[in-house]
This record gives sequence, structure tokens and C-alpha cells, in this order.
Amino acid sequence: MQKCRYKACIVTLCFVLAPFAHAKQDDKPTRLLPLPSPTEGLSFYLGWDADLFYVADGGVKRGYATDSLISAGLGLDTDALGWWQGGQFAFGVQAIASTHPSRYAGDLQALSNIAGPNRRQVSELWYSQAFGQSVLLRAGIMDLNRFFDVNDTATLFINSSYGITPTIPSNVPTATYPDSAWGLMARFGTQQSAWRVGLFQGDPVDRSSALERGAMLIAERDWIASNNGTRIGIGAWYRHAPSVAPPTSDWGAYANLEQSLPDNPNTILFGQLGISPGEANTVPVYLGGGIRFTNVSGAISDFGVGFARAWIRNHAAETSVEVTATIPLFDGAALLQPDLQYILHPSGIYPNALVIGLRLHAAIY
Repeated sequence: MQKCRYKACIVTLCFVLAPFAHAKQDDKPTRLLPLPSPTEGLSFYLGWDADLFYVADGGVKRGYATDSLISAGLGLDTDALGWWQGGQFAFGVQAIASTHPSRYAGDLQALSNIAGPNRRQVSELWYSQAFGQSVLLRAGIMDLNRFFDVNDTATLFINSSYGITPTIPSNVPTATYPDSAWGLMARFGTQQSAWRVGLFQGDPVDRSSALERGAMLIAERDWIASNNGTRIGIGAWYRHAPSVAPPTSDWGAYANLEQSLPDNPNTILFGQLGISPGEANTVPVYLGGGIRFTNVSGAISDFGVGFARAWIRNHAAETSVEVTATIPLFDGAALLQPDLQYILHPSGIYPNALVIGLRLHAAIY
């Protein structure tokens, strides 16, 4: 009976959403509000992401949970504005409202990548300066995961494991969503082949402390092969907090792989690996991967199946399987994303959880 009820929910959801699907006709960015375009060199953004989840079985308890993230941003290109070459400025704010769906599912890897504490805050405030084609420096308030440990193919998925490798934020405080923080980074090389190195706050919750409560050093090597669709990133990090009693140190490494099929560039495989072997670490090993189909049809833009597994210290491994798709609305100004997740051994101790979800992403302006 339970299996029949789950199938009925999914079928009903598909019939409800199908009439609203409308294919995007071109690659021109669209917004829900048709306001005048900003001046060249000046860009604005206002977007809204909203989630609805239902934990239908297993986990801690059954129930509904919601997430909401409103993001607004401003960008300046000094070259396009006719000021000086190579300068970029970014400012962003966000408002988070969440009833924390993982409290129902009981999972460690966090089934929603926009869940967080209810707050309004500055999400980014940084300036970058390029020197020719091969050197770039950036400083300010940043999300580490925008520039390090990025797997573009995996960004389709809602489960947070497909973002930054869980062996980092599950084990140490990290300057990533929802706690972006002060940092300094550099890129040496081109977009196709580069070294990246960064220094970030070790305690991102308190931005007034700068590096007083510790620091995280991270380095990454990237390769992008434009001829065969291969992208590889390998990185390592080290965090030291000398002012904490007792002083703590931790480290880890990660790798990302993206590979499109030779005869079908719209089908992309991805893989993720993370290790952090400290004795006290909650997640010493992580492995993730999946497949993403892009430009599927007029009614479905992307479709993907993902697998994520974290080896939890002193418990059995938690495994998450996610199936998701994006449906464009209003000529692509909004996306509706039905989502189904099945989580085996949430946190290594709870019954297997079945989670039915739906996300709305709207580019308001």
C-alpha cells in the first residue's frame, strides 16, 4: 500500500506540472520583471528559491518542511565602465527562512542545499583584480565554494552533498553557505588550466574576528579540456585554530571529475571524492557521483540521477540517492524542480527515509 501511495503522489505531481511547462526559445537571459537593462558594466540580480519537502517514510518523523532563499546582488566591471582594466566588484545580500527538512529526515548530508538559520545578511562583498590573462587576486567576504571544490554538473541536484564535499563542512567550520566569510584568494593560469590558493576565516560565523579564531588554507589545481568535455579539479585544505581550547588542527583533500560522453555532449558524468582522516572527524570519507542529461526536451531542460555516500565515524555509512528534473516556466525566467530522494541509514542510525520535494527557482530581475 505504501508503494502504491508513493507512485500515486509522483504521477499526480507530473500531471499537475506538465501544463505549465514552456520551453525557452533562446539563450537570452529572461526575468519575471521586464525592467530596463542596467548600464553596460553594471549588473543587478534578484532571485528567489523556495522548497517544499515531505518526508513520507522513515527518518526521524514524517512531516512537511520548507526552505526559502531570497538573493539580491550588484556587480561592477571597471573595464566596461571605462575606469580601469581588470577590476570586478560584487555585493550580495540574502534572506534565509527554513524549517529544516533534515530534522525530519535525520540525514547528515543535508537534503536541501538552501537550508540554514533564519537570518538576513551580506552574502558577498569582494573585489577582484586581474593582471593580464594569467593572474587574478580577490579579497573580501566570499563563499569558498564559489571558487573551490566546484562541480558544475552536480549543481543540478538539491541535496547539499553535490555542492562542497561533505568532508569539509561536516568536520570543520567552513566559509561557505550560509556562513560566507572574509577571505583572500589568487588564481594563476587561465580558465582552462589554473592553480587556485585561498586563505579564509577559520570561524566564519563571527566575521568580526577575521583570523583571530583560526584560519583555513586551501589550494586547488584545475584542468579543463575543451576538445573532449573533461574537467578535473584536485585540492587540499588545512585548518588551524590556535585560540580554541585545546588548539585544533585538521586537513583533507578532494577531487572532482566531469566528463561528457564523446558522442553525446548533452550527457555528462560526474564524480566526487573527499577524505579527511582526523580521528574526531564525523565524515572521514565521502564518495559521490551521477549522470546529468541537459537540453532534454522543450518541457524538461535537465534531468539527473545522483548517488552520494558518506562514511560516518563510528556508524554505518549514510547513502543518498536523488532523482530530479527541471521544468522551465515563463520562457525560462523560472524553473520548477520536482525531486525525489531516498536516504539509506540517515546519520547511520535512523530508518531509511523517502523524501518527496519540489523547488521553485525564479529570476525576478
